[in-house]
Amino acid sequence: MSAPPESLSMFVLKMRKRFGATTVDTFTLNRLYLMTVTEMRDFLGREKANLRIFEWGYAMGHAYLLKLGGRDIARYPPSQKVIRVIGRAAWYMFSGRDPEAESEERRAVGGNYIIVRFRDRRSPWASEIETGDKICYYPTGAYEGASNTYMSLAPGETRYYTVVRETACLAAGDEYCELTLVAVPKQTPRERVVEDFPELFADVSMDASRELHEKYFGD
Repeated sequence: MSAPPESLSMFVLKMRKRFGATTVDTFTLNRLYLMTVTEMRDFLGREKANLRIFEWGYAMGHAYLLKLGGRDIARYPPSQKVIRVIGRAAWYMFSGRDPEAESEERRAVGGNYIIVRFRDRRSPWASEIETGDKICYYPTGAYEGASNTYMSLAPGETRYYTVVRETACLAAGDEYCELTLVAVPKQTPRERVVEDFPELFADVSMDASRELHEKYFGD
């Protein structure tokens, strides 16, 4: 199978019906998340707090993908289209909005990088918040945890791991929040990914992603 046969709306509605999910109260999410980020930064300092929140998101994303029927979703081999559709559906269910999505491929060791960017101009995680820096570490971690769970179950000749980082944020003064997901062929060393995408690792290191992947997937 090359892509989910349903339109995005039908795909989401079927999952919501099956698992009894409800649309997110985005205002409550916004206020609670701001309080969490503020308290964690006051307690741990900015860098440690950002990493801890990213780790919490990773754990939740892993569990959430399995709850949504990970093996059903993972019937579809990784491709630009599949990742866009699943990613948009996940953001809608998780954040209450349908994000913009664009994708491309670039040459990598052992195959191609699949690069997908999700943008939300009114993201509930950072809308009407001004911190001067990026804050969406929880949904970023969730996307990395969920996408690696999908990759660990998905069929296909090329095996992937993923790295996800926030590359724009409303709280930092950008026009939208943007998550950039890079699906990396397993033959591509992580050091090469850092060389090819240095802009992704200013806040959360590749070592953090490596350690989390080893913790949850054993490699």
